[in-house]
Amino acid sequence: MKNRCSCRKGKSFKKLFSREIEELLGFLEKHREVKPYVLELINLFRPTDSERVIGERVFHTVRECYSNGIVNFFQVEKLLELLKNFFLHSTDSRRGDFLEVLLSKKGALSLNGRYRRINQCKLYKRMMEISAKEIDVAFTGPLGMEVHECKANMVRQWRDPLYKRTKKGRKLIFLNSVKGQCYNGKVFIYCTGLDGDFSVKYIRNLFEAYGYKNISVAGRKELL
Repeated sequence: MKNRCSCRKGKSFKKLFSREIEELLGFLEKHREVKPYVLELINLFRPTDSERVIGERVFHTVRECYSNGIVNFFQVEKLLELLKNFFLHSTDSRRGDFLEVLLSKKGALSLNGRYRRINQCKLYKRMMEISAKEIDVAFTGPLGMEVHECKANMVRQWRDPLYKRTKKGRKLIFLNSVKGQCYNGKVFIYCTGLDGDFSVKYIRNLFEAYGYKNISVAGRKELL
C-alpha cells in the first residue's frame, strides 16, 4: 500500500522487565483491585522525593488497601515488600518501563482485529525512516496502526507553555503529523500515562489549545 507505515528496529520486550517490575505486576494480576492504588502511587512519584516521603506514601497506600478490605494481613506484608523494592533507587526509566509493560500486556486501546506489538521502535514509510524519534509502544495490523508516547506522569511532562522548538515540542509536532503521513487504514495516536481523570482532561484541553488535534490522551482509567 502506498505510504503505508511500519514500526521497526524495536527492542526486546523482555529488556523492559526488571525483577521489581515483574514481581509487582505479578501481584497486581492476582489482586486486580489493588491496581488503581498502585498506579496512582507510581504516578505521584518524583525522582527528587526523599526516602522518607516515598516511604510515607507507600505506607499510606498499603494501609488504605488494607482498610478497604482489598488485601488481608498476609498480603499486606507482601505488597509492602514489593512496593519498597520497586521504589528503592527508582528512576523515571523504571516507571516508564512499568507503564510500557502494562500497556503492552493490556493491548491496543482503539485498534481492532489482529495486530502485532512492537516496543521502542522507529517509524518508517515503506523503506524510509520518517523520524529518529522513538515510538514507545506500537500496535500494527491489517486494519490500521496505534502508537503510544508513554509518560508515567503526563502533567509533569506536558506543561504549558508547549514551546515548539524544544525537544518536547518537536516530539508532539511529530506525533501529531503521523496520521497525515501514514495510510494504514485507521491510525490512532496516543499520549498515555498513569494520570487520573482530572489530569487527563487537562492534557486533552492543552493539546487542543496548541493545535495537536490528532493526539488522543489515555490515563489510568483506560489502562484499567
